[in-house]
Parts: sequence; structure tokens; C-alpha cells
Amino acid sequence: MSRELFAPLVRACRTVDHTYVFHRKGSVWGFVKLIREIRQTQFDWVLDLQGLFRSGVLCLCSRAKNKAGRSDAREGARWFYPLKANLPQKGSEAHALEILMEFKRLFDKQPDGLKPLTFDTTLSESNRKPLCDPPLKRLMIFPESRRTEKEWPFFQELTGMLLQQSPNLQLVWVGTSPIQPTFHAAPHVQSNRFVNLSGSTGIEELPALIGSADLVLANDSGPMHLAAAMEKEVVALFGPTNPNQYGPWGQFHNVLTAPDGDLAKLTTEQVAKTLMQKLSGN
Repeated sequence: MSRELFAPLVRACRTVDHTYVFHRKGSVWGFVKLIREIRQTQFDWVLDLQGLFRSGVLCLCSRAKNKAGRSDAREGARWFYPLKANLPQKGSEAHALEILMEFKRLFDKQPDGLKPLTFDTTLSESNRKPLCDPPLKRLMIFPESRRTEKEWPFFQELTGMLLQQSPNLQLVWVGTSPIQPTFHAAPHVQSNRFVNLSGSTGIEELPALIGSADLVLANDSGPMHLAAAMEKEVVALFGPTNPNQYGPWGQFHNVLTAPDGDLAKLTTEQVAKTLMQKLSGN
């Protein structure tokens, strides 16, 4: 099950055989049509990993031998399925992925041993061309997040600094909205060392872009979690949210946490130093 925004990415994942699309702003009739589509198949298991009213209803209305959901489900969803995955020992303070991995116990599996996600995706010709002749290292930067308070404010300053200080580094910006950076690189900086793909990439291209990078830099965001799920090294910038609950799985050592939860207090020099250490292998 996927929202329409994420459906192309879900379809591209090699572990997914079929995708049901939920239109968040669709009509009630559209929701009924989705239920009818789901009911055309008899499943062995249906799992509600979201734990909200709408996902609980979909689980309830599906045809399955076994139905399970979260024990911490909200909006009354916990009443829609007979089986529930217990919370881990840390309870609701556990990492979001630890909570979901408890579903493995329903299949007599231990909640560990995750494998990296793989995708069948390619880049468009216009996005592939500037990445054809990479320098020694490529840093992929995702300056956006779903909430503005989770966005570090100094990506432009960092980019200008790295372009001038690291001649063997290519920096690539990726985002949903067009961004025109205002920094000015030194005259000797080659034009292909900064590639701005903001607003020109489809979500299904993200795995290919992330896979082409030597290192990823991101806020607490979807691309950060995607990089971690692909086991691509990612430096994650955290402010108001708790990295112990939402940090990049398996890479908590790569989290830079802002003082007092204020990303404006995380300096450009701190981030640049960490990036160069990672890129140099130290």
C-alpha cells in the first residue's frame, strides 16, 4: 500500500510484487474502490504497519487468513485486527524501525537481520549527463525536509566552502522544489563540480542518484532513510527530532545533532569537517 506520491518508488523496489495506491486527497468513492481492489485477492497475511484509522479499515476489509497491526495503533485502528505486534523493550521510545521489526516475531523470526533495499531505477538522460564523468568523489546533498524546522539553514554556505576547498569533489543538490543557490564559486572552479538537480528529478530516480554517490548529506527526511535502507553512507543533520527514534538505521554514528535542537547552532565548519573525514575514509 502506498500514497500516490510514493507509488513509483515502491513499484521500483525489487521486493514488491504489486502496489495498491491510496490517494490521500481522493473521494470516499475512491477509497471504496481501493477496498474493492484489495478484496479481489485472498492473502495469507495483511499487516497494518501504519496504525491509523484508514489503514486499519483497509486491513479490516481485506480478505486474509491472518490480520495484524501495531499494539500502539491510534485513532481506534487497534480494534480492526485480532493480532498485534508488541512494542520492543524500549516501548514507544524505541526507534521507529525497531517498532516495525517486532512484526517479524509473528512469523517466528527475530527482529533483526535486515537486508539492504534494492531498486530497478534509471536516471533520465538530462540528469544522467552531468554525472557521466565524475571526479574522484561525489557528495549528494538533500537540503529539504517535510518540515522547515528540520532543515539546516547553511547548505549554500557549505557548498561554496567545499567547492573552493576540495578540488576533487563534485556536489549534487537534489530536491522536490527548484532551488537556485546564491553562492558564487571561485572562477577556477569547474562548472561540472556543482550539479543542481533540484526540482528536476522524479522520486523513482532517487535510488539511482543515491547509488551513484560516495556520500549523502541530508536532514531528517525521506532521502536520509532511503540512503540508510540502501546501506549508502549518509551524514544526517538533526535538530528538533530525536535521532534515537528517527535517525538513519545502522548509522547513528553519522548523526550530527544541533545544540538545543536548534539547527542554526550547527555550524558549517562542523558539518564540513565531518564530511571530509568520511570522504577521506577516516
